Amino acid sequence: MKTVQCSTHGRQPMALVCQHVADGLTKRERVGFFWASDSGNPRPDAWCSDCNDRVAATKGEWIGDALDQLDPKVLCGACYDMAKLFHMGGNPWS
Repeated sequence: MKTVQCSTHGRQPMALVCQHVADGLTKRERVGFFWASDSGNPRPDAWCSDCNDRVAATKGEWIGDALDQLDPKVLCGACYDMAKLFHMGGNPWS
């Protein structure tokens, strides 16, 4: 498992999310949270509601506009967990 050095959480497992999930966490604006069904990964790649609509329009393929708008960002495992909780309606800062 690859790791990253997070300025907040230290060395953590690496996770990938769409740019909107990462930006929404920073701005504290909920954008939804969807993830790949990868049972072997506790933090599978994730994306927002808009990206989910775009990839649905391409029948599940990350091509064209779906891929262009994805612009994946690296999060540490702890930031991923915060993003998932926040974008699904919870408050990770409480």
